[in-house]
Amino acid sequence: MIFWMMPDNSTQTQRMMEKFLVDFKKCNPGLTIDIKVINRRILWTKMFTLKHEIGREGCPDIIAFPHYWTGLLVKANILENLSGLDKSLRVDDCLDPLRPFCYKKDSNDIYSYPWWTDITALHYREDHLKLITDKPEELLSTWSGFMQACQMLKEHFAGQEDYYPVQNNDWRGSLSYRSALHCVWGYGADLFNKEGDVSGLKDDGFRKGLQDFIDLALKGYMPILKERSSNGAISRGKASIMLTRRQGIGMFEGNNEASFAVRTLPVPKTGSDSINYMSGVNLGIVRGSSETHSALDLIKWLTRPEKQVEYASLTEVFPALGGSFESFLLASPHRIRNYAHIIAGARTMRNHIASGTVMEIVGNIMSKAASAIVMDKYNPSFLKEDLKKADEEVNNILHLYNE
Repeated sequence: MIFWMMPDNSTQTQRMMEKFLVDFKKCNPGLTIDIKVINRRILWTKMFTLKHEIGREGCPDIIAFPHYWTGLLVKANILENLSGLDKSLRVDDCLDPLRPFCYKKDSNDIYSYPWWTDITALHYREDHLKLITDKPEELLSTWSGFMQACQMLKEHFAGQEDYYPVQNNDWRGSLSYRSALHCVWGYGADLFNKEGDVSGLKDDGFRKGLQDFIDLALKGYMPILKERSSNGAISRGKASIMLTRRQGIGMFEGNNEASFAVRTLPVPKTGSDSINYMSGVNLGIVRGSSETHSALDLIKWLTRPEKQVEYASLTEVFPALGGSFESFLLASPHRIRNYAHIIAGARTMRNHIASGTVMEIVGNIMSKAASAIVMDKYNPSFLKEDLKKADEEVNNILHLYNE
């Protein structure tokens, strides 16, 4: 059985996962599980050729993918109907915002099953922020205050080599388009209009949201296109703030050996409210797999309450099923205190067949902006022009999908 998954635990993913599956293999002697770790961008590319590989050697049996890809994968006839394999299968316990992404549109058929989720939050080093303000929570509650804090931190640590106020958590060291979503939403903008039939990329709030996030790199507050962790790392004192979807249980709950405390807050608001981004990873079985029953058994095993909690702890994410999610929060007073308000203000991607495609388009715009900044050629007018072109492309896609 071949299992494609994303690098949930960075370079340690394959080793961690093989160890995690030891108990499952003991209960299924003779079953071989070949784990292939594929990053999100490559996985997205492979999705468009996968339907031509069905039945061939090397074709995966199980794939893990961003929750909002489900609609498109169903449309492309790549996923197996899980309800058809087990009519008793339910996702009633899935977190409410993520539940609709499990189904085929306008049906009760389940095509993907929730595995884990994460939520964007702001984390800051208490020892660093107290050097510039007596009220860090107040300062970091708005985007303007957050940028002011970055400027003060940059000035305070001006003599420290490779210091940046904000750690870049994009695996490529680029500008994370997913991390910019809360800025966009804060201005009242979105990928599509309310009806989902017109692009929202040309909206002025969309441009302002992306520009706010781009400014972190443009003003030298966050490193870009540099080797990850070579500089600007909060754990090494080379950064003071993180905007990340991974909760970092060890560091953010005082379970590590670091001599500093990290506090967790909702993301800074660009509008009237703080809107934290909730994302999830779902599991699906590839249509035509010769290992459908073993694959379904593995999905059920991975999503057992105790396994959800164990995996979440290992990879610094949250369980995606309600009962496990609640247990995970209640297991730590720090977690409840830090995340109760953040979860209440969380929002997920639009459940739209084109969401994955549009996010890749936005990702290309942000990558282009990062390259221009590094070459000292960035101009805000470039962003406006790129979004205008992308808006036309998205409208064509929406017409093609007829959604």
